Amino acid sequence: MIRLLHLADVHLDTAFEGRTHDLRTTLRASLRSALERAVDVAVREPVDVVLIAGDLFDDDRLSFTTEAFLVAQAERLHEAGIPVIYTTGNHDPGGDGFRASRIAWPETFIYVDRPEPETIDLTGPDGAVVAHVTAAGHASRREGRNLAADFPGREDPDVPHVGVLHAHVTGAAQVDAHDRYAPCSLDDLHAAGYDYWALGHIHQQQAVDDAGTVWYAGNLQGRSPRETGAKGGLLVEVEAGQPPAVTPVPFARTRWETVVLDDLGSVATLRELEEVARSQLVERLDDGPTDTPALRDVLVRFELSGPSPLAPELDDADAVDELEAVLCDHLGVLDVDVQIRDLTPPVDVERFRGEVHLAGEVLDLIRRAAEDDTVLAEVSPDVWASLDDEADRAAIRELLGSLDREAIARLVQRDAR
Repeated sequence: MIRLLHLADVHLDTAFEGRTHDLRTTLRASLRSALERAVDVAVREPVDVVLIAGDLFDDDRLSFTTEAFLVAQAERLHEAGIPVIYTTGNHDPGGDGFRASRIAWPETFIYVDRPEPETIDLTGPDGAVVAHVTAAGHASRREGRNLAADFPGREDPDVPHVGVLHAHVTGAAQVDAHDRYAPCSLDDLHAAGYDYWALGHIHQQQAVDDAGTVWYAGNLQGRSPRETGAKGGLLVEVEAGQPPAVTPVPFARTRWETVVLDDLGSVATLRELEEVARSQLVERLDDGPTDTPALRDVLVRFELSGPSPLAPELDDADAVDELEAVLCDHLGVLDVDVQIRDLTPPVDVERFRGEVHLAGEVLDLIRRAAEDDTVLAEVSPDVWASLDDEADRAAIRELLGSLDREAIARLVQRDAR
């Protein structure tokens, strides 16, 4: 049995989404601290090997300061006697023209930058082989080949065998929307017969197969509001012929969260909005799978939608900017982003239904279009012709069914002007 730390998608020196230079500087420093904590855990456990499945840094952004930091962390692992196996990805490809090949890695830092699989034997204190690790890397920014298909099958059923690859597993949950670099299938991975696959490329930490042998570690720290929740790596115990024991470990203190505020019909003042925002944020953090982070380490996106007495005031970019600043100060968080999603004044839709005037006619048209495909085809023939299948048409019908309130709110706002 071996114990390993699985990391991926660290993206040192990435271009964080943030409105200010100070915020971006804070996020870069936080990411470095997260990598330091990962090394701390590897040394403290200790693990037998650290696996990094690509995108350790962004090649065109890596500063000399960050390169020196990275080498220092690799040397800490070297001094602790812990080997590192690092495969390149699409953001840090291998080859002479890229940075990874020019970094002075320690002797025990094994750098795999070629698409042809390479098998490394891990040995114990007595020199006996305790595990086989097979890895392949990206040689370019857009690797389109199925690298997994070339991985050899395991040879020794009594020795743990692990695969390391930066790849897109087609057909997997929460994966298909991502760029399809080094695409492969679960069948390709399972065909090798390995006890564990350490994958990179998808930033959502997840097991890809039901057996729990194929995992994405996720990224070390979120980079934008689209990458929410606790981020870190995986501590894994691998025994030949047995399901791996996988433990998620958060390393990043800084995290993004998205909070949807869609029940604002009775929220009429800024103070009330502040309290609702705080309550919903704290509830979301408390319900998380890990220890609740300090609010000062949280970047939160609030998405406001539905009927609200505050809709007219927030129909202005400057007012939204002011609200972001007020909420950030009130909540004591690192940053606030406010997105207005179909926020409308409260209206009584039923009061207009069936009436002989513009509002009533609009409601009747929406109803008929949602119920009768020929009506929608007549109203918007180009849109209807572009829909590929019944699922798309069903989605349009569902959307039409929710347009009543927004349509009436817009008409009311127009008349009020």
